[in-house]
Order: sequence, then C-alpha cells, then structure tokens
Amino acid sequence: MKIIYIKLTDEEYKELEEKARKEGYVLMTDYIKAILFSPHSSEAYSLPQNVNDLVSQITSRLERKVQDLINPFTSQFEDLKKRIAEIVERIDELESKIESKPITKEERLPQPSQRKSFESTKKEGEKKTAIDILNEQGVVFESELKLKNADAYFSKLEREGARIIYTEKERIALSQEFFDKFIDKLKEIKSPDPAEAESKLDPKEAKLFKRLVSEGLIIFDGEAKTWKPLF
Repeated sequence: MKIIYIKLTDEEYKELEEKARKEGYVLMTDYIKAILFSPHSSEAYSLPQNVNDLVSQITSRLERKVQDLINPFTSQFEDLKKRIAEIVERIDELESKIESKPITKEERLPQPSQRKSFESTKKEGEKKTAIDILNEQGVVFESELKLKNADAYFSKLEREGARIIYTEKERIALSQEFFDKFIDKLKEIKSPDPAEAESKLDPKEAKLFKRLVSEGLIIFDGEAKTWKPLF
C-alpha cells in the first residue's frame, strides 16, 4: 500500500472537511479518494488541453485569413517594383545612346527655316509692351490713360528711351522718332499765329502743339522767326 501525504493549511483543511461533511463522508480519506478517482476529475484535467487545441485552431485560421488579405497587395507591390525596374533600365539605355552619339554643329544650331519660323511665332505670340505701343502711337497723354501706377508707367517708358514732357497738369510721353519729327516741323513754321501753325501739323502733332503752347512750353521766337520748345 502506498501513502500520499498532503500538506494543508488550517483554513484549507477546514474547507475540505466541510465539503466532505456536506457530501456525506465520515472519513476525510474517503472523500479525497472519491475526488481523485471521480470520472469528472479526468475531464477537469483534460480541459486545459482542449482549450489549447481550440486556441491553436483559431490562431491557424487567423494566420490564413491575414495571409489571404496580404497576398493581393504583395503581388501588386512586386509588379510595381518590376515596372519601375524596366523604366529605369529604358532610361539608362536612352542616356547611353545620347551620350554615345556626337552632336554636330549643324544639329546644335537651328536651320534658317527653323529660326525664321521661331522668330515669326515669337512675334505673333508676344504681348506688346508699353514702349511698343508708344512707338506705334507716337505720343500718349497721361490724362487719357487709366493707369493704376502712372509713376511706374512713365518711369519705365523713360528708361526704355521715350521722351517725357512734364507739364503742370500731366505727363506726356513721346517716342524718339515722333519727337524728332515734331521738332523738325516746328523749325519750318514761320507764322507766329498758333492756329496757322497747328494747320501745318498732322492731328497728333497739332494736339501736342496746342497742349504745350497752353502750358507755355512752346513759344514763338521773334528773332529766329520760329517756334521754340522750352523742354
């Protein structure tokens, strides 16, 4: 016969004794034997193993599910990497071809027909500047312009070669060509009568002449018998 010793605290012994009494056992040893050899005791001991198996099954299923979700993205990523590698390879090929091919002087310079086409396209597409407009019109009066920044406008014209006349009321801009012709015509007018002098000028010149006379910037020189600008 084998003997098993179990060490219990006083509280544990009292609890075990109370359970034995409730179950109808007189001897404590009989109650302990009944617990150890009861059919339910084997189920109790096998439960943790069943739980482990269940956890293993759930884990395996989750791993398969996650893998199924990741696989499509992995495939797309690998395809993208492949395409990028092909593009890089093609670029390298093009660069090597360009570097290996010598460029002649004729290829570097545009042909006459190409230059002509480029220049004409540029002229058609270019926006006219203030000096371009002034060269076409000959003269512009500040009072007739709607400018947000008149100072900047006339300063820019002056820097680009325009002649600016400053009056008490306004600024007048003239292209150099218009200015030269205007002065030459004034020298040829010998009449001291302003109205007669205006009649010898074209409309734009006459308009400018009248404004400048009213401002005292053009006078008739009696000795030289001609109109003299004072600007």
